[in-house]
Amino acid sequence: MTDKRRYFAAGALLLFILGAAGSIAAPAQQPPRPPEFKEIMIARNIPDLAARLKEFERIKAAYPESTMMALIDDSIHGIKIELCSSLDDVLALQKTVAGQGEGFEKIYSLYGAAMEIATHRNLPVFDKAGVVKAVLFYKDEAGKLLQDQAYVQSVPEDERPYLSEYAHEIQIGEAMSYLNAGEPEKAMNALNAYKSAGGAPEGMFWYTFAEAAGKLGKNADALLGYMDAAIENYEDAEAKAGDMWIKVNGKADGFDAALEAKRRELPYHPEEFAAPADWKGKAVLAEIFTGSECPPCAGADIGFDGLIESVPGKFLAILEYHLPIPRPDPIINPATKTRQQYYGVNSTPSTFFDGEAKAGGGGGRANAAEKYKEYLAEIKPRLSALPEARLTAKAARTGDEITVDVAIEKPVEGAEIFVVLVQKEVRFQGGNGIVFHKMAVRDLRVVAPDAPRAVFDLAASEKATDEYLTEFEKTYDRIPNYKFAKRCFQIDRNALQAVVFIQDKQTKKVHNAFSVDVK
Repeated sequence: MTDKRRYFAAGALLLFILGAAGSIAAPAQQPPRPPEFKEIMIARNIPDLAARLKEFERIKAAYPESTMMALIDDSIHGIKIELCSSLDDVLALQKTVAGQGEGFEKIYSLYGAAMEIATHRNLPVFDKAGVVKAVLFYKDEAGKLLQDQAYVQSVPEDERPYLSEYAHEIQIGEAMSYLNAGEPEKAMNALNAYKSAGGAPEGMFWYTFAEAAGKLGKNADALLGYMDAAIENYEDAEAKAGDMWIKVNGKADGFDAALEAKRRELPYHPEEFAAPADWKGKAVLAEIFTGSECPPCAGADIGFDGLIESVPGKFLAILEYHLPIPRPDPIINPATKTRQQYYGVNSTPSTFFDGEAKAGGGGGRANAAEKYKEYLAEIKPRLSALPEARLTAKAARTGDEITVDVAIEKPVEGAEIFVVLVQKEVRFQGGNGIVFHKMAVRDLRVVAPDAPRAVFDLAASEKATDEYLTEFEKTYDRIPNYKFAKRCFQIDRNALQAVVFIQDKQTKKVHNAFSVDVK
C-alpha cells in the first residue's frame, strides 16, 4: 500500500490516535485516552497480518462501546483487504464500503477502494483485466459524483476542493493497473490525463511515470521520474534512480551529487522581491510549526524555503519549529515545545505572521509554489507598517558561548523581547522526504528591556535537547518502545543565526523583528 494511502487511510481518526497536540504529555484540554488505546497501538505494530487481525478482532469484542470503534473497524477492513489472495475477494470486501458514507467520505471511499487494488501486495497474481475494469469502475463512479451538483453542495464548502483532487487521483491507480496489465502506453495516457485535470504530480505519480517510461524505453524520462519520486522518499525510488542513472550514463559517477542537487532545488521559481517604496523599518516575523514525518508539511516547508531564497533578511525573519506531529521528529527540543505551548498549536503545518495564525494548511511538494504565494501575500502588506519598536542586534561566538546583544530604540509596554538561536540548516531525511530543514530553532531566551543580552551555551543546549529526546522516548506511547533512529541534538557552530523580536504578551502581536548571523 502506498505511503499516501497509509497516511490518509483513517483521516481524522489517525490524528486522534497519533495525538493532535503531538506533545510528550497530552494537553490538559484533551480528554483522557480510552483504556484500549495502548492495546490498539500495540496491535498496529504486529508484523504478521493474521495475528494483527486476530488482535484487532479481540479488541473490538472486548470494547464494544469504544470511542475508537471507527478506527478499529477501518483497521480490520484494511487488514482483511491485505490478506486477500484474489481480486474477487477484495471486491467482495469493498462492496460494503466503496461508494458509501456521506459527504467527502463518499468520494474518498471510491479513491480508497481503487488504490487498495492498484497498490495491493498481491497485485501481480490478480486477474489483470479485472483489475483495470475495477479501477475504471471506481473512477467512473467518482466522476459521476463530481457531476452531481446535489452531492457537491451537500459537502461542506471547505472540503469541496478535495472532491476533485481524490476523484482525479484515481487516474494514478488507473495507470498502475495498466502497467500491471502490460500496457505502459495507456498508463502514460492516464498520467497525462491526471496532469491535464490539474492533478499535482507527487511521489506516487512520478514513480508510476518512471515505471511506464522505462517500459516504453524512455530511460532518460524514467530517470527524471525516479529522481522526483526519490526526493519525496517514495518507496525504492532512490535505488531505482541509481540503477537508471547507470543505464543512461554508463556509470554510477555523479549520481549522488545529482540527487543532492535535486533535493536542494525548489520545484518553482520564487519571484524577484521588490522592497516597498514606503518601507519604514518593519521586518515581518514568519513562524512555521512543522514536522519531518508530516506529509502535508512538505509543501509548506518548501514554500518557506522560497521565502528564505527570495526575501532579504532585513525584511523578513524566519523561525521553523519542529514538533512530533504526527510522528516523532528528532529535531524537536525544549524551545520548540515552549513556542508550541505559547501559541497553543495542535497541528502541523501551522504558520504565524507577526504572531497571527495565517495561511494554514500545506500539501506535498507540488503545492509549494501556491503556499509560497500565500505566504508572500501575508508578508508584503505588513512591510509598509510603521513599526512600534526598532531593533538591532549583534551576535558573536567564542568557543561554545554565543552572546547576543540587543539594541532597542524604545521598549513597548506589555511586550516581551525574545532572542532565538537558529541553525540555518539541519540535515535529516524524514518520512515526508525533506532532507534540508532550514532555519531550525535550537534554543530561545526572553531578555529584559533594561538588560537586553542573551547568552547561549551550546554544549548546555545540546545536553538539554539530548535529555529531552530521551524523556520523549520514555513517555511516548503512540509507538510501543519507540527509539529515535537518529538524534539531531548537535548544533552546527558555523551555521547559526540569532532572531530577535518584540511580542505583546496578551495579543501575541509581533511589533518588529531582526535577524543577524552569528559571527
